[in-house]
Amino acid sequence: MLDLGSSRLKWQVRSDAGEILACGGSAWPGGTPRPELPSRAPDRIWMAHVGPGERAQALLAWVRQRFAAVPVQYVRPEPEGPAGLRLDYDHRQLGADRFCALLGVLARSGKPAVVIDAGTAITVDVLGAGGRHLGGYIAPGLRPGWAAVMRLLPGALREQIGAALPGPAQQHASAHVGAPGHGTAAALEQGWRLGLIGAVERLGAAAETAAGAGAQWWLTGGDAPWLAESLGRPVRVEPDLVLDGLWLYACRSGAGTGEPR
Repeated sequence: MLDLGSSRLKWQVRSDAGEILACGGSAWPGGTPRPELPSRAPDRIWMAHVGPGERAQALLAWVRQRFAAVPVQYVRPEPEGPAGLRLDYDHRQLGADRFCALLGVLARSGKPAVVIDAGTAITVDVLGAGGRHLGGYIAPGLRPGWAAVMRLLPGALREQIGAALPGPAQQHASAHVGAPGHGTAAALEQGWRLGLIGAVERLGAAAETAAGAGAQWWLTGGDAPWLAESLGRPVRVEPDLVLDGLWLYACRSGAGTGEPR
């Protein structure tokens, strides 16, 4: 199973019973170097992808070079999906990753839910009672928003600060989120992080109201770990929510054949 996001690729190999036999993932903007793939050919490949079609085509070409005879199938969001999922959202505009994340929640719980994917974009989806998707919200993620802020700064200041936030391995070693910055770089970073946290809290609260009483918050995506620590409420972190939903889709749906679009 392949989860091709806007900036990363994650994959899993599962047995017929759903046991994870192998997994991997890395940042992959497309092109070269080619991403890591399983060493052994699977029986079938399922892909959920978002972003430019060229990246999906490049990955497909690499997959077919490695595993020429293995059939590849794709997630196609539909108004009614597996596990009782029903969309009020225009299914033609719902990303395969969001569709699979909703399925991943339904695989574990039939209760109302707020489903947050913190990646290149922040998506907040409303899952009501009975598997009804009531819509959602989209906002810029941590790094695209930071890049937009940096582009507005004078050149000298931009060079001084640098265009990148600390990487995931460094984030927990950085100053506590919320502490005042003692320089322009730190003040900008803390301001942007706090603004993003506040946006997620407000969007999540609105989604919770729409979802109904007892809605649980679910969080996935590359920025989920630090965001979960910063939110002022309980939240369930599931790093592989999209792949879990993709597995459910593969098990229960006969749809999804064709080329990526």
